[in-house]
Amino acid sequence: MEMKKVLQEMRKAVYGKDEILREIMMAICADGHVVMEDKPGVGKTTIAKTIAKVTGLSSKRIQFTSDVMPSDVTGYMTYNKTRNTEEFVPGPIFDTNILLVDEINRASAKCQAALLEVMQEKQATINAVTRRVEDPFIVLATMNPYISPIYGVNVLPQSELDRFMLAISIGYPKESDEIALLRSRDRKDPFEELQQVTNKEEILQARKEINEVYVDYTIYGYVLSLAKQTRNHPDIEIGISPRGELVLLRMAKANAYFMGRSYVIPEDIAEIFIDCTIHRISMVSQELTIISEARKRILKEILKKVPQPSILRKAGK
Repeated sequence: MEMKKVLQEMRKAVYGKDEILREIMMAICADGHVVMEDKPGVGKTTIAKTIAKVTGLSSKRIQFTSDVMPSDVTGYMTYNKTRNTEEFVPGPIFDTNILLVDEINRASAKCQAALLEVMQEKQATINAVTRRVEDPFIVLATMNPYISPIYGVNVLPQSELDRFMLAISIGYPKESDEIALLRSRDRKDPFEELQQVTNKEEILQARKEINEVYVDYTIYGYVLSLAKQTRNHPDIEIGISPRGELVLLRMAKANAYFMGRSYVIPEDIAEIFIDCTIHRISMVSQELTIISEARKRILKEILKKVPQPSILRKAGK
């Protein structure tokens, strides 16, 4: 899969966000989920829709609200009077590659829990029957910053946040990009011009090749040292878990792969460290958002504190 070609096509609908698009595509090829937290109207849903169209992956969308039930996500059993049998009505997690979950933090804890099994194990158990979902299966979730409980915003449990490979903030575009965006929407819909430039088979092949990227023993030690710093930091209540370490390594391998290397270097870890871990830590002083300047500052300090190792061997040679 040619990342440059994919990004070039996505620029027709998304302006000035190449690095964000690249990271999301890396996560998709590394078999990971992505949550985008930011203010309304900055392009979170646009990015998700653009990625689905350009990659050719099938997609479904579900709007999370306070009254959404777990069965609205996973599906449910119903009685067929004609056949005198119970039949399964699949939810939106089935028969799709990309599930766009809009405003994930507006659903109840019970509804959010409906995603835990499928995000981790790519399956869902309904009425004691386990059913597999499509491969790949990626959750692209959007969430607004926590403002106040009166707006119906619920804190995502740490167990669910930990299942996301990346947590990113979109931010406002630069002035030149914002003007280009306004002009593009003046007389036409840019989505109509988007073309599919890759497909599911290429993405699955990229995943296989990413899995083969070599990781030197010293890189494992580097990741562990970073994780330990988060666990022992006085301002962090819960640090990076072993699952978080594995996710960090997968993203680093994806970064190396799309940089044309068959081996991971410390810079691969450092480049994606913050976006891979900012949502995995719990602060001693509770915050309303998962992406904050305080969290970024602490993670940047940890990156500076832990020395990068020297790679003695490359690609197993």
